[in-house]
Amino acid sequence: MAVLGLLALLGGCDRAPANSQAANPAVDARAAVRVSQVRHSAAEERPRFPGVVRARERVSPAFLHAGVLSERLVARGQRVEEGEPLARLHNPALEPALAGAEGRVRELDAHLARLGRDVERARALRERNLVAQEELDRLVSEREATVQAREQAMASRADARAQVDEMTLQAPFAADVADLFVEPGDFVAAGEPVLALSGVDGVEVAIRVPVMLGARLAPGMETQVSPVLQEGRFPGRISSVGRADTALVPVVVALDSTSRLSPGESVQVYLSVPMTPSLQVPLAAVQDPGGHAPYVLALTDDETVRRVPVAPGRLENGWVTVSAPLSAGDRVVVAGQGRLQQGDSVRVLP
Repeated sequence: MAVLGLLALLGGCDRAPANSQAANPAVDARAAVRVSQVRHSAAEERPRFPGVVRARERVSPAFLHAGVLSERLVARGQRVEEGEPLARLHNPALEPALAGAEGRVRELDAHLARLGRDVERARALRERNLVAQEELDRLVSEREATVQAREQAMASRADARAQVDEMTLQAPFAADVADLFVEPGDFVAAGEPVLALSGVDGVEVAIRVPVMLGARLAPGMETQVSPVLQEGRFPGRISSVGRADTALVPVVVALDSTSRLSPGESVQVYLSVPMTPSLQVPLAAVQDPGGHAPYVLALTDDETVRRVPVAPGRLENGWVTVSAPLSAGDRVVVAGQGRLQQGDSVRVLP
C-alpha cells in the first residue's frame, strides 16, 4: 500500500507541468528596442553670434597739423550738434602764414590798380601819338601778369585760411561725446584722435561669422537681436556683408529705431539662414560616431535589422545631420542596439 501511494503521488507531479505549459503561451525571445524616425532638417538655420551695440555714425576727429591743444570746449558725455566747435589747436606757424598771404593779396591789388591807371594814361597819350606803342604794350603785359599773380596769391590766401580754420575741430553730425583722449596743454600730432563721437541717429551691431556662413548671407536679410542683460528680442536687418580677411566675415546688422538698445550693450544676434534640406537622425542612433565607419541600425517592414553606413554632419539639439541611403520616415534604433547584428529580428517597444 505504501508503494502504491508513492507511485500515485509521482504521477500527479508529472502531469502538473504538462498542464502548465499548455496553459502559458510561447515566450517572445526577440531583442526589445526603441526606435525613432528619420526626419528632414529645418528649412532654415538660426545660428547665434555675440556682438556689441554701437552707434551707426561714429568718428574720432583729429587735427590736420601738429600743435598744442589750447582749448577743449566739450565734456565727456555731452550732446553736441552738427557744426558745434569741439576743441582748438595752437600752431604758431599757421596764423602768420595767413597774415602774409593776405598782405600779398593787398599788395597786388594796389599794384594792379596803379597799372590800370598807367594803361589808361598810355592809351590816351598813344591816341595823340605822344607815347610809343611798345610802351603801351609793356604796360598791358605787366597788368596781365599782375592779374595772374593776384589769382595765385588769392589761392594761397584761401589755403592758409583753410589751414587756420582746421585749428578748430567741429562736430560733423549730432552726437554724444563718448570719450576724451587729449587734455588742454598736451602736444597733439597731426592725425592723432582728440576725442570720440557717438552719433545719435540709430545704432547697429557688428559681428563676425565663418566664411561658409558668410557666403549665404546678403544685405536685407532679417535678424533678431537679444540683449544679454535684459529680456526681449528686437528686429534687425543685415545692412552689409564684408569679405573675410582671415577666417571670419564681418557682418553689420542695423537695428530698428524702436529697439531701445544703447551703444555698448552686449547682445546675441540670431541669423535666419536658408538651408538645403538634409536628413537628421537622433544622436543616440549613431554607432561608432568617433570612429572611421559610423553607422545606424535601421528596421525593415518585418522588424529586421539592417546596418546602414552614415556620414555625420552638424549636431543640433540632439539630432545630427547625416548623409546616408535613408529616407524621411525610416525607423532607426535608438536604444537596445548593443548586441544587434545585421539580419536580427527585433521587437519594437512602444
